[in-house]
Amino acid sequence: MSSKETPRVQINRISNSEYSFKLSNKVGIRFVCKALTFTDPNIYAYNRKIEKFDKRKLTFKRGMLNDVEEYLNERQVDYSVTDYDFDLPDGVEIDDRMTGKYIHQRRAVEKFYKKRFGIIQVPTRGGKTFIMSEILRIFLDNFKGNFLFCVDSTDLFTQAVGDIHTFFERYGGVEVGEIRSGKIDLSKRVTVAMMQTLQSVFSAKNKDRKKCLEVEKYLKNLAFLSVDEIHDNFSKSRFKIYKRCHRIEFLLLLSATPYKGGEVVQNLRLKEWSGDVIYKITEKSLRKRKVLSDYKVFELVVDHNDIDYDIDSDDYSELREKLIFNSDFRNGVLIKTIGIMQKLGVKTLVLFQSIDHGSIVSQLTDLPFISGRDKNKIREQRKKEFLEADGGVLLASNIFKKGITLPAAEVLINVDDGVQDANTIQKKGRVLGVTETKERSAIIDFIDLYDAYFSEHSDSRLDVYVDAIGEDNIGILDTSSDDWAETLERWIKKWLKV
Repeated sequence: MSSKETPRVQINRISNSEYSFKLSNKVGIRFVCKALTFTDPNIYAYNRKIEKFDKRKLTFKRGMLNDVEEYLNERQVDYSVTDYDFDLPDGVEIDDRMTGKYIHQRRAVEKFYKKRFGIIQVPTRGGKTFIMSEILRIFLDNFKGNFLFCVDSTDLFTQAVGDIHTFFERYGGVEVGEIRSGKIDLSKRVTVAMMQTLQSVFSAKNKDRKKCLEVEKYLKNLAFLSVDEIHDNFSKSRFKIYKRCHRIEFLLLLSATPYKGGEVVQNLRLKEWSGDVIYKITEKSLRKRKVLSDYKVFELVVDHNDIDYDIDSDDYSELREKLIFNSDFRNGVLIKTIGIMQKLGVKTLVLFQSIDHGSIVSQLTDLPFISGRDKNKIREQRKKEFLEADGGVLLASNIFKKGITLPAAEVLINVDDGVQDANTIQKKGRVLGVTETKERSAIIDFIDLYDAYFSEHSDSRLDVYVDAIGEDNIGILDTSSDDWAETLERWIKKWLKV
């Protein structure tokens, strides 16, 4: 009898964070359970079966609803969903700057208030902080409670506080409390926090029990939590802090790349807690509207198999030191490339993973290099000088791989090896902004050919570029060829109309 029973699935929202499916029939319940059962690709995992539902209560978290619906739709199973009816507060007028080519920002704000929990996926230069600030303005005018915005670097902290103040100027300004090294001000409705400071508050090393209890009470009663660059801010230790905010009525997470390739367990944990992606702004649509510049990618091939290295280990860190950081040939290609950009007078940002590597190239080229070792004041000064100059080259570590806006930069050189698609997307976003005098950008990356690690990593980055702009917009040069530099110069001149 049960094997022929028609599945009936009834899903009901029972809280801000959960849905129940216990009113479904037995066959329907089995369908939902299968929809929320995943396999961990890690063959060494203790238990490779991942179940994202509560067996006893027959509930699942808010972010898993899309998975359930997709699974049921694919199998043509009838179901019903009873959800909360959220929307923009009556009478709210969205900021009139969010029109025309910025209409995606208005759509993001509208979508957020229909969901109240979730991720807005927005590329660099898509107006991430602007969207967040308008959502914040509407919250402050129509709801009670405090708002917390979390970032994870001093540069992003400075930029976020500045952007919020700038946005609210036409509305009479706003007071912003700060949680950062040496300062915890919880007296304002709006607060910007450094994640590292929040972690240190709850660290066992922190002996200031009063301060810990004060912050814990603040988080417990928080109404609105927002986190920037959530893909880099969702470690287990940081998630523990977010879970202290268990009374939130609003959750806004921002990222160009919320889910990391290959990180199945972390991605599922983020999805179920966050509410999943509720609005996605594509790089393609922003290029079409001229919010982002058109760009091409130029790949420099270095075949390490043809170079005589003293290699006695397959250890990744050792190979990276010899083939990437300290390779005379590869560094020679990099320095010649930088020289071409200087000759053409194009504003160029050069990004390194390794601070030591950046320091070496800085000494060889006599160009400024900034990293996390420099004080924030020095970094801001170097950035300002770079943006205000005609042309120029700035070497930087991964402090500038995300979030920091450098729209005037025309060329990005991605120096060091890396496999994460999220990092590639974040890095290229540094130079894709449009200005009054700039509509095109260029990315220069390396294809490192070597059987262990590097060929695969290079292919992964190339795939990101192909997905974004297609093979026709990617040029590949063999640096063992005598004329590679002349060809690169010709390509850059033609593309950037130098």
